[in-house]
Amino acid sequence: MTMNFDSNQHLKDVLDSHKMRHIQDFNEKVLAKKNEIVDELKAYYSTQAYPCFNSGSMAKHTAINLKFDYDIVLPFKYTAFKRLEDMFEGVFSFLSERYKDKATVRKQKVSIGIEFPQALGDRSPISIDVVPGREMSEGSYGKDSKALNLYCNEDAWGEKKGSFQKTDISKQIDHIRGRKEERQIIRLLKIWKKSWGKDYKSFMLELACIKAFENYAGSSSLRDRLVFAMEYIRDNITSSSFHLYDPGNSGNDLMASMEVSKKEQLESEFRTMLINIDQSPHVFLPYYFPVNKEFAPNKGDGYQRKDSADAVSYPRSIQRFG
Repeated sequence: MTMNFDSNQHLKDVLDSHKMRHIQDFNEKVLAKKNEIVDELKAYYSTQAYPCFNSGSMAKHTAINLKFDYDIVLPFKYTAFKRLEDMFEGVFSFLSERYKDKATVRKQKVSIGIEFPQALGDRSPISIDVVPGREMSEGSYGKDSKALNLYCNEDAWGEKKGSFQKTDISKQIDHIRGRKEERQIIRLLKIWKKSWGKDYKSFMLELACIKAFENYAGSSSLRDRLVFAMEYIRDNITSSSFHLYDPGNSGNDLMASMEVSKKEQLESEFRTMLINIDQSPHVFLPYYFPVNKEFAPNKGDGYQRKDSADAVSYPRSIQRFG
């Protein structure tokens, strides 16, 4: 098993098995529901808002098929609401009334979440997030800037409930546009995050990966790039001089709002993972970065076959190996 294990092929299989194309039918059903919500918002806020646009992992092409939703940004004109809280509450009230008895509508950090019950034959409930924002000043939203103020409904990301957060979500999307190799590593870390139930912000991992590869001149190997990104995060995440600025708001440093204990936890986890992967890649790459068995290439063969004489016995807990 050890002699035949190909780290790069395994990671390619991981990425392939988590692609959205494997759940195309369900994805199209979610997309149709998303478009329905956009049409409802457009009709109701016809003169008060600019056209909605997509954000989040689907817009950035970093989505994985374990769990996903669509994020809709609803950009309001400055004169639509006097207060950002009124904007947030107004959108929540409209969606609650429109989808009562059809979906669960809930207030979230800066968005309103809509979850439709899981239908027979669907792989999960359908989840859509609507992010309302108001332009910075009258007429400021346009070609050169799509900056918005978002209402903070909870204490989160260093912001207090009732405050606002400035961002330009279109710049966040542009920041990752064309970065195919970085997206591969981001998706691998999201697969680890989701598979292991970690609560680190995906946006933080995304920005850290992009920053890691700013001056990268190393191997193009998938394993080498993954290890490099993890080493970069391990070596920098707890440093007081390390910053991850939001491309949509240069004044928003994600490191400033990340708790020290969370930074130390991530540094420790990556340190242990890297040691284990270096010593026994055939054991620990599949352990930390598992193939989605539902869509596994060569299903039942190779490292995935449970009844093989060479089958790997994975450790019960994450700890240093050896």
